[in-house]
This record gives sequence, structure tokens and C-alpha cells, in this order.
Amino acid sequence: MSAVLRALLPLAGIALGVGVAIGGAAAMGDVRALHHRPELRMTMTECHTTGQSRSAVNHCRGTGDPGGTGVTTGTWYYNGAPNGYRAGTVATVRCTPDGSCERLGVGNHALSAGATVGGLLLAGGALTALVRTLLESFAPARAAALTDRRTVRALLLAAGAVLLLTVAASVLYMLS
Repeated sequence: MSAVLRALLPLAGIALGVGVAIGGAAAMGDVRALHHRPELRMTMTECHTTGQSRSAVNHCRGTGDPGGTGVTTGTWYYNGAPNGYRAGTVATVRCTPDGSCERLGVGNHALSAGATVGGLLLAGGALTALVRTLLESFAPARAAALTDRRTVRALLLAAGAVLLLTVAASVLYMLS
């Protein structure tokens, strides 16, 4: 099998990893935008579920005091509310000026940072496989250097440092 054919799988892995990392970065932007919305308390007046089984989504309407936040008075909408929400439930939400509300939790932060880190891990692993494939095909004497204990340790330390910096930067970005 030619080196080009063997390089296709790692190239696909790199593309997939970059795509997942970009999706995670976009999710971080959404979380950051939620942080800039006013935090309000919403009392549910009515909730109903659409869909079935795993595709079920709970939609709630409610009211609250917007204070001086610029959020519309009257009815607010919270699509994607937890299934346990019923009329009378009070939830802390973040709302847009038109009254569309969402909840911001640790899961939002963890999922977006996790997708970014997972995408980087996938892309980095695929890049390592691509380099190894190309070295084995075109420079077999140098391919052995990738299995050297010091090289592996240096690569693992560098990957760990990059992942730590990515997580720290992600959290700082979302909270700023």
C-alpha cells in the first residue's frame, strides 16, 4: 500500500479533530455570550413537552421582574428546560432583551472546553500517526526516533502542557 493511501486515515483524523475543536470554540463563544446576559429569576407559569423519548424537549413560559436590565416585561420563554420544571417553579436564567431565556451551568462550560480539548487530542494523535507513516515510508532510519523513550516523554510533556493551557485559556475566555 502506498504512503499516500496510508496517510489518508490520519488526514481524516486531523480534519475531524480540527472540526471538533472548532465546534468547541464556537460553543465557548456561546457560553461567553450567556455570561453577558442579565441573570434573572423566572417563575414558570406553564410548561409542556414536545417530542418523544430522547428527542423530548421541555418548553416553559413564565414571568419575572426584569428590573433595569432591558429584558422585555411580560412573558419569557425557556426552551430546553429540565423535565422537572412545572408551573410555579422558580429558576435563575439568563435572558435576551426579547425574553428568550437559557440556563447557564457548569455543564455548559465543561462540554465546550471538553470538545475543544478532545478535538485537539484527536488532531494531535492523528498528526503523530501521519508523521510516523510518512517517516516510515520516506525516512525509515528516522522513524525509530519516534519510539525513543526521551522523544515519547518530551512529546507527552508538550501535549500535557498544551492541554493544560487550552483548558485554562478556555475557562478564562468563557468567564471574561
